Amino acid sequence: MHRKRQSIRSGRRGLMAALGRITVRQWLLLALFNLLLVAALGLLMRLKVLLPMPAINQKFLLHAHSHFAFAGWVSHALMVLVVAMIFNRQQHEKLPWRYQLTVVANLLASYGMLISFFLQGYGLYSIVASTATVAVSYVFAVMCWRDMAISGRHSLAFSWLRAALLFLVLSSVGTFYLAHLMTSNNIDSRLQLASVYFYLHFQYNGWFFFACMALVQHWFNRIGVSVNHPKTIFWLFALTCPINYLLSVLWWDMPAWLYVGVVVAVVAQSIAWAQWLRSCVVNRLVFGHSLTAVAKWLLIGVATAATIKFVLQGLPVIPSLSQLSYSFRPIVIGYLHLVLLAVISLFIIAYNYIGGLLHINRLAVASTAIFVAGVIWNELLLMAQGISGLARTPIHHVPLLLAVAAGTLFIGVMGLLWSQRHKGS
Repeated sequence: MHRKRQSIRSGRRGLMAALGRITVRQWLLLALFNLLLVAALGLLMRLKVLLPMPAINQKFLLHAHSHFAFAGWVSHALMVLVVAMIFNRQQHEKLPWRYQLTVVANLLASYGMLISFFLQGYGLYSIVASTATVAVSYVFAVMCWRDMAISGRHSLAFSWLRAALLFLVLSSVGTFYLAHLMTSNNIDSRLQLASVYFYLHFQYNGWFFFACMALVQHWFNRIGVSVNHPKTIFWLFALTCPINYLLSVLWWDMPAWLYVGVVVAVVAQSIAWAQWLRSCVVNRLVFGHSLTAVAKWLLIGVATAATIKFVLQGLPVIPSLSQLSYSFRPIVIGYLHLVLLAVISLFIIAYNYIGGLLHINRLAVASTAIFVAGVIWNELLLMAQGISGLARTPIHHVPLLLAVAAGTLFIGVMGLLWSQRHKGS
């Protein structure tokens, strides 16, 4: 018995020591591996439409794909990057021990969701894993908030990050309300849809967007870039983000004054984004000295995609487009992929290049180009599918073409990951 206890203790010490040696770059490479899994699930979903795969449940596969993309890819990567920002950790340095444990907990819960959703869809194990990711996000938000206060710094990057953490916690309200509807056997489809959109909105337009803006502001501070009216831009985004959730439920009857408030919020965000972009254009020469070619073109692509996103975001305020925008599935899927892939995912990859977390070589550049081509091809097909559906003019072979796009994304991520296999590459 004594030897068994010693063996267990020795194993624990070895595990703790191994965990303590994981660097920021290694965490981000693991995030890239998770993106590869997301791409593989996306490819499998497209192939399921074309080929007989009776052993695979398409709905279960969809849930595994979407939940793991949020927690295992984007949230994992952003957690590592914002902690590195708070503590000024470089690529070969390690995160503080408590954050190492938090990141591991998020990963374990994410893999739990991946497996359980794939095997059973919504069930006991998948709900437990989902709840675990929410609990980890709460712990993460509290620790980051406390450590920012302890640091004594009051940078604008921290303001963006605090807002991101608030929206991360707020997004879970949608998850819990949906769970309440299911456990109470409430089959009101509008309430269920509203709760799903609540979660999506405060993840996409809250946690994801504000965390990325925090990282951008941190980078701006390092290279000496000044944005005109930075606090005004921040507050316009922060105050209008909760209001813009109503864009997702415009099909619900609301009073005229509230509708006017939504229109004002959309205009305010558009002005803030235009002003922020204008400052970036003015400082383009500063960027040129601090960016590699691949990072520069990725950021141009991200800025373009984000601009398209803000334009599309405002279209539902037109009454004739509101019902179509959120009731026609291909349009919704196309918009969500635009934000997750073309804006958030490409930004994370670009930021990793900027910080030296991804090493540049021929294979890395070629694979990044392949991934970007897959993103563009996927978006064009989804939007074309949505428009053709509205016009009732079907486009032939769209499922096959979407499978090709998914395969392109998978090849791009696999090549990028493979390009980083050598420590000195």
